[in-house]
Amino acid sequence: MEEKIQADEPVEDPEENAIIQPSPVPHRKKTISGLLKEMWPAYLIEIIVIILGISITLALEEWRDNSRENHLEQIYLKNLQTDIGTDLNSLGLAITGTNTLLQRGNELLDYTRTPDNKNISQTRVYEDVRAILGRPNFISSDASFTDLKSSGNLHLIKDIRLKNLLFAYYSETQHIREIQEAERQTAITLSGAYFLKQFPLDQTRNQEFSITIKDMNALLKNIEFDNNVLLRVLNRKELLDIYQRADSLAKQLHDHLVN
Repeated sequence: MEEKIQADEPVEDPEENAIIQPSPVPHRKKTISGLLKEMWPAYLIEIIVIILGISITLALEEWRDNSRENHLEQIYLKNLQTDIGTDLNSLGLAITGTNTLLQRGNELLDYTRTPDNKNISQTRVYEDVRAILGRPNFISSDASFTDLKSSGNLHLIKDIRLKNLLFAYYSETQHIREIQEAERQTAITLSGAYFLKQFPLDQTRNQEFSITIKDMNALLKNIEFDNNVLLRVLNRKELLDIYQRADSLAKQLHDHLVN
């Protein structure tokens, strides 16, 4: 009986009960070349934005640097103009004083050449001697140029002719300092030592050291007197030539800076 019932029950088909699975979709691999092909517009835009941003930043920095350097250059040029103006005044005084000294020195030398043929004033001789012992010197105002070199800002001066004039002028002023120092040593150790023994430096004491015309003529004929006067004249003539060269350069510099 059981066997009959079991025989009558339908037999399940395993294939019919099996869950129907979707067929797998084939997976497409994403290669680098494929990604580039898909994303290149976005990448290109991003690169352009980055390059543009860097370019703008660099341009702004360059503009700020140029503005700062131009401002600093104008300050230096103004200070240089002031320094050269001061130097021109100092050179003018040195040239005038040296011309006076040379005039007095040449007057004494003229006396020494022909002392017997001149009515020599003792007071005038004393004045001449005191005059040739003077030292009208030039002192350069070089603070701005020195700062330009020591600070490394010399590149701010973009005018090549101006830069050449600056070097030529301040080289001349350095030469002046060296010659003035040598002249000072000569005046102290040679001429000054001699004249201090023979003549009063204080004009109020002229009468105390009064000597006769005969003695004065004898002194003026003295070779040591003549040599010391000549030494003063030659030393100051050398300085006058350098002062005049420096004055010419300073005027060119001043005109260039003003214009």
